[in-house]
Amino acid sequence: MAQTHLSPERQPSSERIVPEMSTIGPVVDEVIDIARHQLERPIKVRLRTWEDREFEVHVKHWYPAGSGNRYGYEAIVRYHSDQEVIKGFLTEKDTIDDEREVLLEMELGHIPDPITRKNEG
Repeated sequence: MAQTHLSPERQPSSERIVPEMSTIGPVVDEVIDIARHQLERPIKVRLRTWEDREFEVHVKHWYPAGSGNRYGYEAIVRYHSDQEVIKGFLTEKDTIDDEREVLLEMELGHIPDPITRKNEG
């Protein structure tokens, strides 16, 4: 018998395996607000979720390599729910061989994971 797949919003909460936006949205908004104060514009926001209900918010600004310079820079603000820490990074990227190096890492704050129950298994 074929199994019916429901959208996450229509699944019973006990069966959901990825976090709901209504639950993680306030954390995403807070991380973006911090990034807006820390980074130049424009910023790029990436949200990743996993089946164990963990999630990551990754906000960055790219500084391209200048003429005669092969190195570009990324300023990043990142939150991962399993660490509950907002971190800031400055990375250098070699645009020729694609290697990256973290030049600076700092802690910008803490946010408790809003998801209290993760899937076991």
